[in-house]
Amino acid sequence: MLKYYRMKILKIIIIFAFLFLIFYLLYLLSPTSLSGDKTRFVIPLDTPREKIIADLKSQNFIRSPIVFSLILTLKGPGKDLRPGSYMIAHNMNIFDLSETLLNKPYQVWIVLIPGLRVEQTADKLAKNLNWSEADKQKYLSVAEEGYMFPDTYLINTDYTPEEVAHRLISNFNEKFDRKLQMDLLSQDVRNDTAIKIASLIERESGTLEDKALIAGIIWNRLNEDMKLQIDATIQYIIGKEDNWWPIVKGKDLKIDSPYNTYIYKGLPPGPIASPSLDSIKAAVYPEETDCFYYLHSPDMKIHCSKTYEEHLQNIEKYLR
Repeated sequence: MLKYYRMKILKIIIIFAFLFLIFYLLYLLSPTSLSGDKTRFVIPLDTPREKIIADLKSQNFIRSPIVFSLILTLKGPGKDLRPGSYMIAHNMNIFDLSETLLNKPYQVWIVLIPGLRVEQTADKLAKNLNWSEADKQKYLSVAEEGYMFPDTYLINTDYTPEEVAHRLISNFNEKFDRKLQMDLLSQDVRNDTAIKIASLIERESGTLEDKALIAGIIWNRLNEDMKLQIDATIQYIIGKEDNWWPIVKGKDLKIDSPYNTYIYKGLPPGPIASPSLDSIKAAVYPEETDCFYYLHSPDMKIHCSKTYEEHLQNIEKYLR
């Protein structure tokens, strides 16, 4: 009889333990609060999943990092949490929260590096914002070559292509500030002239240290009414969707285009890419130099020369 009661008590304990585990699991899966106030939760670029989950725990959006990590794995196998901004609330259960963080960003990070032409920025934006081809064309109808400022952006997923273009241009206007513009005015140089030169510098420079020197050489050639003979302008002419910056061949130098600086003197009709702020500053504050020619050796070190004969010697020395 004693053995019977012991077995019965054991069964009761097992049942209670099982019920406790069920209720505890439901507790871990349930919302942490009844508050439905939306909170902007930002996942910075290159943030490990463990850090994201730890932040959710510290901000009381989840109760168990282990359970939340398991739910993420089950809902999105092989899928990582995408850096960006999300609108979440404490009254979201763990399933709704994981669904939002896996599939419903409010804003996404987009990194636009210097030296991209407008078509490349359109491709990058389209990929990150899930644009259609029609959306890309809307963006390109508003985008201005040279003025889509290269930067790291956190962009709303519901922005129209036109709004995104205006955001990039607005950022350019903020960075290209009054002091830079006044210093150009004091040199009797137009803003658009500086941006054209800055775009050439961006595509031609190998390092940050090169920029001011290349700017000085470009200004020297312009002041002497020489052809600029810059390969990047040829690349701009012949670039296509599969390769926007192809290697220039001899035959390409004969293409009749106002952007061909081997044929036509002066600057091209417009910028050829989006310059960085460093390149813009180089155009505004060029290095004083006697050089008129330059090249980069394979180690990306720049070598300038005063005469064409010296330039040929540098070609023989560094590129042969």
